[in-house]
Amino acid sequence: MSQLQIASPVTRALGVSLLVAMISAVRPCSADPVPGPAVPGVPGVPPEDHQSSLSEIVHANLERSYVAYPFGITGLDPLIFEADLVPNFSVLPRSWHVALFLTPKIILRMFAEASAPVRTPSYMPRLTTFFWFGESATHPMAYFSAAFLHHSNGQSGPFYNSDGSHNHDNGSFGTNYFEFAVYPVLRNRPVFGWNSITLEWHPPPFENSAQRATYGNTRLRLATTIYASSGSFASDFSVGLTAILSEMQKPTNASTVLARFPIAVKYAIRPPSIDVGLYAAYYQGQDYYNIWYDRFIAVLQVGISGNLSTDLDLNP
Repeated sequence: MSQLQIASPVTRALGVSLLVAMISAVRPCSADPVPGPAVPGVPGVPPEDHQSSLSEIVHANLERSYVAYPFGITGLDPLIFEADLVPNFSVLPRSWHVALFLTPKIILRMFAEASAPVRTPSYMPRLTTFFWFGESATHPMAYFSAAFLHHSNGQSGPFYNSDGSHNHDNGSFGTNYFEFAVYPVLRNRPVFGWNSITLEWHPPPFENSAQRATYGNTRLRLATTIYASSGSFASDFSVGLTAILSEMQKPTNASTVLARFPIAVKYAIRPPSIDVGLYAAYYQGQDYYNIWYDRFIAVLQVGISGNLSTDLDLNP
């Protein structure tokens, strides 16, 4: 697939406006979670006077979309915006204690260069099954998920340049992998009330052979909401830590240790009567943008976030 280019500043502005409109036009799910961090397992907060079912909590736990301006601190090329579009489609009726979601996720970056190219977007579709054993969340409990995911950049060129560096322009990146997660739920606690523990595994036969022993095929991710509030201005402040447990490539601009432990800190707030919220995040670690994983990046993002989910039938 050739890279997409935006021909003029006017078209570029229209592109940004379209992305914002896509998020603004879709209402959140009926649990009405706070638009928040793109960290699976760290949901928004249902109203305190509402006794949430596990199905509502599952829906609140789905990853949300964002459009943000990135302030690159290190390792990141100048960008006009980064967008993470995460529509979640419920494909099973809620008759059992199971929910199945199809998510055709896309991350894209528009580079601040001539013609404002959108280079090698990350295509990350996944199929996720959530399951739980009780309907009420009136006491501490847990629910679980298992997912099959794909991550590629839609390119067909050689993975490496002649000098041995990654071919960021059209090098072929691709991997298929599994995620297994447990979500401890501590209800009615604004501090550390929502948590997740996720194991990510990329079987070597399921990925591009050039990536083996360089990408980091086994990862453990912990995430928690440090503080969350409901009400007119619902908000959440969360943190996620990933440990890349298997062999990985040393970044071109930092030590392997720095890239091996990605950190994400995120804050979101939703004003009353508005379906999207303000969003700010800090990330440092291995670059998550497909073949660009040979870099260590540190970036601050400021933008908007919202939920692009279809309704899940909440009636047993």
